[in-house]
Amino acid sequence: MRDVAFALRQFARAPSVALLAILCLGMGLGVNASIFSVLNALFLRPLPVADPLKLVVFSRGNGPLISYPDFRDFRERTTTLEGTAAALPEESSLDFDGVAHNAGAEAVSIEYPKVLGVRPALGRWFASEDEEACVISYRAWVRFFDSDPAVLGKRVRSETQFYTIVGVAPKEFEGTYLPMSMDLWVPLKRWMAQYKGVGERMEDRGRPSVFIFGRMKQGVTPGQVAAEMNAIAAQLPYDVKPARVVVEQVRGVPGSNTRRNAAPIAAVLMGVVGAILLIACVNVGNLLLARGAARHRELAVRIAVGAGRTRLIRQLLTESLLLAVAGGLAGLLMGYWTNRFLEYLLASGPFESISLALSADARVLTFISLLALGTTLLFGLAPAWKSSAVDVLAGLKGPAPRGFRMRRVSLIAQVALSLVLLLTAGLFLRVLGEFHSADPGFAVRNRLYATTYVSAPEFTPESAKVFYAAVLDELRATPGVASAAITNVLPLTPMAPGCAAEPGHDAITASSSGIGTGFLETMRTPLLTGRDFRADEPQPVAIVNQSLAKMLWPGQSAIGKRVEIGCRKPQTAEVVGVATDLRFVSVGEPARPHVYVPFARNSDGAQNIIVETTADPETIRKAIASVNAAARVYQVQTLDSWVDRSYWQVRFEVDVLGAFAVLALLLAAVGLYGMISYHVTLRRREIGIRMAVGARAADVFRLILRQGLSTTLIGVCIGLALSAVLARFMTKLLYGVSPADPLTYASVAAVWLTVAAAACYLPARRAACVDPTECLRDE
Repeated sequence: MRDVAFALRQFARAPSVALLAILCLGMGLGVNASIFSVLNALFLRPLPVADPLKLVVFSRGNGPLISYPDFRDFRERTTTLEGTAAALPEESSLDFDGVAHNAGAEAVSIEYPKVLGVRPALGRWFASEDEEACVISYRAWVRFFDSDPAVLGKRVRSETQFYTIVGVAPKEFEGTYLPMSMDLWVPLKRWMAQYKGVGERMEDRGRPSVFIFGRMKQGVTPGQVAAEMNAIAAQLPYDVKPARVVVEQVRGVPGSNTRRNAAPIAAVLMGVVGAILLIACVNVGNLLLARGAARHRELAVRIAVGAGRTRLIRQLLTESLLLAVAGGLAGLLMGYWTNRFLEYLLASGPFESISLALSADARVLTFISLLALGTTLLFGLAPAWKSSAVDVLAGLKGPAPRGFRMRRVSLIAQVALSLVLLLTAGLFLRVLGEFHSADPGFAVRNRLYATTYVSAPEFTPESAKVFYAAVLDELRATPGVASAAITNVLPLTPMAPGCAAEPGHDAITASSSGIGTGFLETMRTPLLTGRDFRADEPQPVAIVNQSLAKMLWPGQSAIGKRVEIGCRKPQTAEVVGVATDLRFVSVGEPARPHVYVPFARNSDGAQNIIVETTADPETIRKAIASVNAAARVYQVQTLDSWVDRSYWQVRFEVDVLGAFAVLALLLAAVGLYGMISYHVTLRRREIGIRMAVGARAADVFRLILRQGLSTTLIGVCIGLALSAVLARFMTKLLYGVSPADPLTYASVAAVWLTVAAAACYLPARRAACVDPTECLRDE
């Protein structure tokens, strides 16, 4: 306690040093706590349910889904599980009082609330899988119903069916398909009954369709459950033997694909914040070395009156520990702000249902506590060891020696690390620029898209065709509208791969979509040969894109050829046109095979209307609603915003990496400024003598500036070399940008040298203003 009290008195004598050290540590620990919160939410945190450690999730091969017949067999035959539940999450709708909302929905089996251990905040869960009932999320209750306590019993609509709200889920539970938050839960069998053919597809044992969760019995392990499930699977009738069933405890995001996709960028972010913490620790270590040099005489006196080296190291490490504790508390505050920043970036993205709760739970607090203790050794041990090595006689006679070399080496390391981070952010910024400037293969200027939904009982497939034909006529007659067309899938929409083949040949991977007459013209995606679809086609026809035509019929005309569309039950159509390629997954992707089928073959459900117009979105919405008020219109937005949405993840990565890189640059610049300032103070007598024997102020200014810039230049060169090696490991994340992009390397080096010149300017100017008379008189 005497060591603590003495350390506090030392901080009070030099508050600027203590505050700067705490600030540096707070920033370094804060961003680490924040990114660990992301990892915690994605990979570690159990679901907020009863006894979550007993909850397991199944997966098979590279996918998290299992077939519905397998689920039934596992449920009926298991002896290691208290129960199993199936869940089918999807992007859906929630309509109430004539207002249509996009929503995340989960169709679940009747065992779902019991197996997961979820008690509703209000009401109850549905009693059977055929009940016309739903449970809404707490978030939906607040957003759509203003926390109305009388919400139970209200009628809502999701897709084609009406439901009565019987319960509200607890606030902390947002479903099992994180980070997609669910807005409602509906009975699985009732959901299956709403579309023709869904029940048949769900009964296909070879088609993975649902998540399966189980609650283990007491004393059972996931390995035992997996062994039992694979033994059961070995007895089931498969056309093609599937991959083994994997069973694992539910931690973080239950979907294995989501975790796998998040792992690379998570690793990059952890490396980034680790480098920031290292820079912060080096900064604090330099501050303590400088402080130790200033206390050289004090430490010499302590040794002279009997203190041993171990005693001095203990005292100095106590001071470092107090700084680490204060830095940890500052880091919690910084982490809170960083978490809010990350949540804001997620909320400002294109997906309303995507969220990630970044709370500081016990794991996060333990992590930052251990990290703070670790930093005590990282930044405190070397300064304590060096400062305790005191020559008593020399210390009693005068000031400490300079010891500049160690600080210069640490500064070079800071510059190199911060440059690596800045370059990483620069490469991702170049990727964003490539996406922004890339040609998507279709026109976006003056184009709006409207997402609409028509379904039973208001519409039949035939009346839907009539409705959309009337809508297109109404839109084309609207002032300011040049053209209008329809498609069931917007370009740049990630979709499951399909199949296409020439009859009698092996199939190739190809996506497909339904389009109406005039779609290609509206999108300025011209036909190379052939014709567009007609309003009424007497036989199955298709338009293929250029890539598919080249793969199926190289060197031949595709017009008049037959193509089989689909993987499991392919349908044959005649090719009537070949269109130029446009992008269907990502702006930065190479062209992929695609086939268009007439809109008339799939006219119900969700459709997107593309309008080339100078009118505002509300005019388009009213024109659609005027045809039939029973149709639901979810959004009318610019096609340009849809293109931006397609590379939203890259923009999120650029924002995060850019913010962290600027923080690293700021920390390293502060370290450079502090080192040069301290060095100027140590060389004050030398500078005074130089000026007394004829050196000009400009000579001294250049001397100090050259010293700072030479140190920076060494760090920049090392950083560029490190970046060239590390960037090659990020090739898959750079989407067409070379990991050795010369423009990025040159720009980042120029930025650092400019910042270094600014950081060295004030110390160099102060050195140039030294009065040699006062300096020599003081000495």
